[in-house]
Amino acid sequence: MRLFSGLFLLLAGEALLAAAFPGSLLVVSLQRGHEAYLDSQDRQSLAAFASLIATGMQGGTPARAALQFTQNVLDDNSRPGDPPPPLRGRIALYAPDGKFLAGAQPDREGVRLERPVMIDGRSVAIAKIVGPRASTTASFAFVRDQLIGIMIAMTAIFLLLLLAGYWIAVHWSRPQMALFRASRAIAQGDFDTELTETGPAETRATMRNLGRVARQFNRLESARRTWLVAVSEELRVPVRALGTKLASLADQAAPSDPEAFAEVTERVRRLAEMAEDLHAVALADLGRLPVTYSTVDPVALIHNAVWSNGRRAKLQQVSLETGALPATTVLVKWDGARIEQLFTALIESSLRYTPAGGRISLGLEGRRDAWRLIIDDSAPGVDVALAQQLFEPFYRTTKAPGESVTTSGLGLATAQAIVEAHHGRIEAGNSPLGGLRVTVVLPAAPPTA
Repeated sequence: MRLFSGLFLLLAGEALLAAAFPGSLLVVSLQRGHEAYLDSQDRQSLAAFASLIATGMQGGTPARAALQFTQNVLDDNSRPGDPPPPLRGRIALYAPDGKFLAGAQPDREGVRLERPVMIDGRSVAIAKIVGPRASTTASFAFVRDQLIGIMIAMTAIFLLLLLAGYWIAVHWSRPQMALFRASRAIAQGDFDTELTETGPAETRATMRNLGRVARQFNRLESARRTWLVAVSEELRVPVRALGTKLASLADQAAPSDPEAFAEVTERVRRLAEMAEDLHAVALADLGRLPVTYSTVDPVALIHNAVWSNGRRAKLQQVSLETGALPATTVLVKWDGARIEQLFTALIESSLRYTPAGGRISLGLEGRRDAWRLIIDDSAPGVDVALAQQLFEPFYRTTKAPGESVTTSGLGLATAQAIVEAHHGRIEAGNSPLGGLRVTVVLPAAPPTA
């Protein structure tokens, strides 16, 4: 719409200019032509007037009497209703030496035209127009009619050009807007958007090229998602087998190096969690993350999450504790295993950015038919401006300048996938502890179809 309005306003301005500029030239030309016509009339009238005065002065009539006689002759020849003679009250007679003889006195502008009065080839006087032309009804009507005609022509031309501009703006901007919407949809990941090839040849060619790009990206995206699911599936099997084997070895005999065995066991457990997170993100990317609803107590899930992740937090010298929780048992319909995975992912994310001596708190608040799970961590945390990037898979930042983080970067991406599968929402903001607060809002029960 902005493209159409901008183009139409541009064409409308050009239409106004195309109509007004020639119209202005016509008005100026009309004014000059009318002035030239009146000047020509004055010259003709002055020549006839000088000829009549010469006729009157041939018998020795004084200049003043000859001038009066000539004016009387012109007045007698005029008919009722005719405009007054063009030289009435505007003409004066001067002697050849410049001495005023008779007639009107010059105004500020002085002499407009002059012509000698000749008798037998000798100049006996000079007739001069020394006053302005009197406005006549006929002259005014002529100019008015001409101006009205020019204005009508200008308006008609402007309207025609305006309609042409509107037609051009509609037919040119429509394919451009379709191209813009298609490119925006493809940029947002909708590779199946409909591409209508309309407009000029260049636009249609661009649409075809954009369609080829979209199809290629769609194939690549489908392959990436399928490959990610396949990799996560293949990764889970050996990691589970390795975890089972370690547990079996621990049951059969005490390890010779308990600390090393515990470290290996912890790393395998983390690898299993990463495999599960990767699998969840991959399935969510395909829109097929399975969720099995059952009646669970979120308060118990929070306590379990604090207990199961307590050892990891203790190793990092971070206090993992519960915050504000309901005093009574709460029953909701969630996928308990997925929610535990959610808590683990959120705690992992907080541990990545919470230094030694910091705190992580898990709380639960009721809100109508939904519950708010709140995870706070202490300073320095993560800048809220970067918080949305934390939900992107494999996104990593650093705890301190130059220090890298070796975790998977799937924590909040996994959390977001689980939350969306439960028809909830997740958001990040500032924590009262000085770090980052992640808030998860989940309905108490899944929506009915």
